[in-house]
Amino acid sequence: MAYLDIDNLRTIFLDDEALRVRRLQRQPCGMLQITSGRIVACDPLVQPEREPFVRSVSGRGAFAAEVLQHEGRHALAVLWLRERGGLQPADLRWEPALLDGQSPDDLGDDEFYGYPVDAGVGCFMDAECAAAIAEREARESVNPGYVSYYDDVLDTELGVKDMADHYPLGEGSANNVLIFSSGWGDGSYPSFWALDASGEPVALVTDFMMMEGGDARSEDEKRDDAYAASLSPERLAALEALGAAAVNGDAAAIQSLLDAGLAGPNDIIPSLGETALTSAIRMDRLDALRVLLGAAPCPAMPEQLRIEGEAETYLAYAQWLKKPRVPGLIELLEKSEAVAVEPAADKSFWKRLFS
Repeated sequence: MAYLDIDNLRTIFLDDEALRVRRLQRQPCGMLQITSGRIVACDPLVQPEREPFVRSVSGRGAFAAEVLQHEGRHALAVLWLRERGGLQPADLRWEPALLDGQSPDDLGDDEFYGYPVDAGVGCFMDAECAAAIAEREARESVNPGYVSYYDDVLDTELGVKDMADHYPLGEGSANNVLIFSSGWGDGSYPSFWALDASGEPVALVTDFMMMEGGDARSEDEKRDDAYAASLSPERLAALEALGAAAVNGDAAAIQSLLDAGLAGPNDIIPSLGETALTSAIRMDRLDALRVLLGAAPCPAMPEQLRIEGEAETYLAYAQWLKKPRVPGLIELLEKSEAVAVEPAADKSFWKRLFS
């Protein structure tokens, strides 16, 4: 079956909170002026003359476009041909956006028709905008020192957001091109139409293939989120307080929290992604580490915190850190981890260790 991740495409209908859970964020990128009804998706710096899709749209005027971002990179680009709020995803069907001569029947498993990206950007534009881009480039290229359309025209417009609502012939002219960075950069990316029951397009979506199943989270992030969701509000609050106390080196607060029994020194603290022991070692909090270790041998580092082959125990982690630890911290861990392997027969060990 040709590539079609419907769960990816359907994320465009999620509300902001549902997107946040999946590590996605909606970002408007302008209003596209549709003058001919023939839509082009392409890398406008490499192939602005690319053919429009075979399917055309009936509407004319300005239509909203947006991107769904994951950690600042664009996972999907969407051109809305109808208001999102009035659409029911279950009532829609999806089909590849094809050029003349392309057929889904010619595609193998997981193959797709996509537009090539070689300048790290994609776009939506009306087919009539290509002539405006060509005219602007011809005008600019006669200037002494002209380098490229990107350097001389688009660089400032794209800015830090890696998006531009670009009018080649200036604001107020008929056509614009909405440009956005493309996922991980260069590659080939497919576009799909969302069609209503009558076969009319309601949206055009380019999938930059940064995620699977409509979720941008890694497996580790899914695990961490499931762990945080499993905690009661009281336990979560205790863990966060313990983490803050470890970071700040507040030994008295740590002791109080440990005595309350809701948070342990080797429990993962959701907001930090590490244990209180890790925080104390990382922040060089010797007194806090003494209290966290208490009268027990040093516990095994949780598997998800281990750095394979380099730092798989708390002692190895302390030694792995580039900045030397405060005097006494490495020694404390060495003694504590030694006891974890071979408990001392001399019961005065812990008295000597923590005296």
